[in-house]
Amino acid sequence: MSALETSAPVERSSPTDTDASPQVPGRRRWWVWFTAGLLVAGAVTGNAALITQMSDREPVLVLARDVPWGQPVSGDDVRATDLPAEVGTFAVRETAQAGIVGQVAGRNLHAGDLLAPSDLATQAVPGPGQRVLGLRLEPGRYPARGLAPNDPIAVHPAPDESTSSASGTHEPGGQEFSARVVRASPPDADGAITADVLIPESTAPAAVEAAVGGAQVSLLGPPQR
Repeated sequence: MSALETSAPVERSSPTDTDASPQVPGRRRWWVWFTAGLLVAGAVTGNAALITQMSDREPVLVLARDVPWGQPVSGDDVRATDLPAEVGTFAVRETAQAGIVGQVAGRNLHAGDLLAPSDLATQAVPGPGQRVLGLRLEPGRYPARGLAPNDPIAVHPAPDESTSSASGTHEPGGQEFSARVVRASPPDADGAITADVLIPESTAPAAVEAAVGGAQVSLLGPPQR
């Protein structure tokens, strides 16, 4: 008998016993569930706040297009938009639209601006004791940026070139006066503009002189406090 025949048979383990993955005790991934719970709670809270906010809105008026100072407001100049109800405390509500048509812009109103009651005036331009006068201004006699409605200006009547002193100099112009621009035309072919200015009756003589003989206009800053 050979040695191979006399040796004891070798036991081999089955493939299922050696290849199986070691058993790992299950772990509770509590943080996953905790995070998921937080996300769900946050989403529910956010949606509830959004729904509450949307339900607490009301239509107010905003400007659909520019309205210069002194011009009457028409129904086409405004449109309604829904905003939080708190805005209605300082904005014109849509329900008041009929009442603001025909009122005058108290400042230059720009498209997209919220319309507030303080932006409107019932006083038309010109009011009692006022005039609107047209001034033709040659190039170089008004600011390079042009003139806009509601601009405060100082008007300097041009010297009278038809009269000269003994020394050959022109007589000085009339008295300077203050005015406010109502509107201004675009420059014509010569670069000149025509500005409608609002003046009090007391300055009418000087304003007429400036309108006839020409004038220089300078832009005024805000009043000093």
